[in-house]
Amino acid sequence: MKRTLLCAAALLSMSSLSFAADLPSRAVAPAPLMLAPAFTWSGFYVGGNVGAAWSGRDNCPGMSYLDHGVYIADTSYLPNCNGSNKVGVIGGLQAGYNWQFGAWVFGLEGDVNWIGRNNGRGYDYPVFGTPEMVYTDGPGYNMLSSNNNRPNRTTVTNHVYSWSGNGDNNMLSTIRARFGFAMDRTLLFITGGAAFRNGGNNATITDTATTITTNRNVWDSGKGAWNPSVSTSVYTTTYSRNGGGNNTGWALGGGLEYALTENLSTKIEYLHAQFGNGRNGYHSDVVDDCIAFFGDRKNSVDMVRVGLNYRFVSAPPAAVLARY
Repeated sequence: MKRTLLCAAALLSMSSLSFAADLPSRAVAPAPLMLAPAFTWSGFYVGGNVGAAWSGRDNCPGMSYLDHGVYIADTSYLPNCNGSNKVGVIGGLQAGYNWQFGAWVFGLEGDVNWIGRNNGRGYDYPVFGTPEMVYTDGPGYNMLSSNNNRPNRTTVTNHVYSWSGNGDNNMLSTIRARFGFAMDRTLLFITGGAAFRNGGNNATITDTATTITTNRNVWDSGKGAWNPSVSTSVYTTTYSRNGGGNNTGWALGGGLEYALTENLSTKIEYLHAQFGNGRNGYHSDVVDDCIAFFGDRKNSVDMVRVGLNYRFVSAPPAAVLARY
């Protein structure tokens, strides 16, 4: 009997252990994985830029004569222009706003820049006149005399035409749209819009006319010849144009921007600003002057700039919570 009770107790103990093993266990859950916040280009920004700028050059202005109300070009007037595209410093401020949709970024940007250079060109073109000879016949001036085998008066007028100018650019501003593709903190973009320029564009052509007159008006009886006397007179005429004022055109370019931090980004971009080309006329204030000068105008500015922007981000993006 006692042995039977012991066997029953052992069987009950083994059944309890087996049932406990079948109960679900309370395992510790894995900690959530916190991913880095996603960067966004959306938002307002302001900044500054600095770089290099150069302009298109005016063609050499040529001389024209007024003939029955129409200016006809003098094809023999062939000056050799000097000067080149001068590179100057450009710097300014910009501000804008971006909207990001996935990897695509759309934005608007405006800037104001100051250009420190003068794109001057010029030439000095001499034109030598044909001498005018006057033979005098009369008392003391016998055309048949051996002493009168030279003209009694010779006059020649030489000209030096000097062109200087081509203007300067004082201020340039643009309002542009930007369209870009973002690769996290790197943004490739193209940009285009309206451009505005203000600056002097004055130039002058100066005609320095030198008239040399030689007179044989004094008889030297000892030498048996006429003694010449030389007189010189200089007359200057200025032909000017005034191309100052505001110019409106368009701008197109592209570049790359990289975010250094959540708030700071740096960029490099190329921009071409094109304004109206045309034909410049240089006129004097001399009444009934039949001479004028004309030259084609190349009115553009190219620039390469680097910039730094401060982006107004009110709060960093929330971390992405991932569970496994």
